[in-house]
Amino acid sequence: MHHIQSFPLLFEILYKILRLKSQKTISNLLIFWCPMRPVEVFERFNLIWNDTLPHARFRQIQLMKEQLPKEHWELVDSMLDAKLSNVEDNPQATVVFLIHGIQTDGAWHNLVEKELGSLPHTNVEGLGYDFVSGLQLASPVRGTPIHKIAQSIREAKSLEPNAQFMVIAHSFGSYILSRILATSTDIRFRRIILCGCIIPTNYPWGLYTKEMEKRSILNDVGTRDFYPILATVASFGYGSSGRKGFQVPYVKDRYFDYAHSDFFESQNNHIAKYWKPFIANGDIVESEWDQKKPKLTNTINMLTHPWIGRSLFYTVIIGAVAAYCVW
Repeated sequence: MHHIQSFPLLFEILYKILRLKSQKTISNLLIFWCPMRPVEVFERFNLIWNDTLPHARFRQIQLMKEQLPKEHWELVDSMLDAKLSNVEDNPQATVVFLIHGIQTDGAWHNLVEKELGSLPHTNVEGLGYDFVSGLQLASPVRGTPIHKIAQSIREAKSLEPNAQFMVIAHSFGSYILSRILATSTDIRFRRIILCGCIIPTNYPWGLYTKEMEKRSILNDVGTRDFYPILATVASFGYGSSGRKGFQVPYVKDRYFDYAHSDFFESQNNHIAKYWKPFIANGDIVESEWDQKKPKLTNTINMLTHPWIGRSLFYTVIIGAVAAYCVW
């Protein structure tokens, strides 16, 4: 009889465990079943704060807060406010954000961090986002990675509000950056480096970066990079600035004999030679390829035109499908 009476309790336990399927760790289960005392909340808060990288602290504390009963939320908020008010904010500090594209998993972040991390008072923060498929890249539904990167930047800025913030963005990361600049007036940078860029060539830099100093935006162009062309003709919202440059006063275009991701190849030493001086002092090292680069062909010029190229691309696609169906 005792065993039969225990069944409802077992079912209740199983039900609550299933409801916690998104909370995968044992510690989360313990928090649920064993409500914490204020002193335990305090200890857990300090443990997370001390064991988490600065740029991720805010997010981790918020996750902890969501797992606690609501009566502890005010305590967590007050402790977070106290921590943030006492954060050592070095006005000489430089934070360099890295935003990768969909063809790279951010492995190049380690290369940049190794090279730039040797600069005094410089902290390199690789920012990431969930998987973006080619279909999503071609569709207008791209808001999720933009919001995630923007939130990560805000969290980092809240910890070091007086630091100098810079960013290096590659491929789809450049598009994310362009949307953040256009929609988030609270996020601004001291210097910007673009590579494999797919931002439209008519992007209004003067509107969104007017407070930046002259020659503070670099666009490193690969003259063998086909991805910006493909992005231009196959979808909307992108451009070929990573192949032909912006050619505007606000941006310094530099040209290299590179394909899409050759900026990160060790034999090119691009990070140390071209990016490090710019991040450190704003020095722009000229590219020898600027004077040697081949002239753009008429085909490339037509494909990189936002309307002509896209019209040609879809005409070819539709024609190929029609021919296949007839055949």
